[in-house]
Amino acid sequence: MSENEGTQDGGPGFSFSDKRRIDPETGEVRPQEGAAQDADEAPAASEAAASGAEGAQPEQSPAGADASDLGVEIPDDASELDGEPAAGTGEELTGDAKRAAEALEDLQRLNAEYAAYRMRAGRDQERAREAGVVSVAEALIPVLDEVRLARENGDVTGPFEVHVTKLFEALEKLGVEQFGEVGEEFDPAHHEALMQQPSEEVDGPTVFMVMQPGYRLGERVIRAARVGVQQPAD
Repeated sequence: MSENEGTQDGGPGFSFSDKRRIDPETGEVRPQEGAAQDADEAPAASEAAASGAEGAQPEQSPAGADASDLGVEIPDDASELDGEPAAGTGEELTGDAKRAAEALEDLQRLNAEYAAYRMRAGRDQERAREAGVVSVAEALIPVLDEVRLARENGDVTGPFEVHVTKLFEALEKLGVEQFGEVGEEFDPAHHEALMQQPSEEVDGPTVFMVMQPGYRLGERVIRAARVGVQQPAD
């Protein structure tokens, strides 16, 4: 029974709804009114949503607006877009940026080591060359002394003179220089005084005789000139 009306005394009637899910007469399950209502309202809701989506207009930014107007901060260095800090910021690097920084550091270290090695190798080669030239010059000095004496006595003539000239030219190409002349100021760093005598003609120690010339390579004295020195008279 779904509804009753009136009373025995003819008073105002009342009604009620039978909401039992099982029909007491047929024993079947009754359909729920809420579910049916939801099923009926679902297509209408879908249509309303679709029409709302079609009618909705996207909200546009005002003309001339940029990311700073929207509260978005753009970094000056956008090389790192995946959230990793750029090199040189003082923050710890990760991933590819860290590997690149380590590779660059290794390359710079190797470059510095190679530059230092080249400088050391150059200095070592120069010292070795200088030592070789000095060794050759020291071995030739006795011969050069004999040649000098022969020249002073007039014995260096003809083809022999040509060979002697070539010998001194070869030494000059190697950087070996002969020094020691009469009239030079005596310098104990370059001269070795084998004899001294007073003289009123000089104002300071002066070379008046060269017994054996000296030889030097650049600033390095291979052998000091052996000379006689005149000192000012008292």
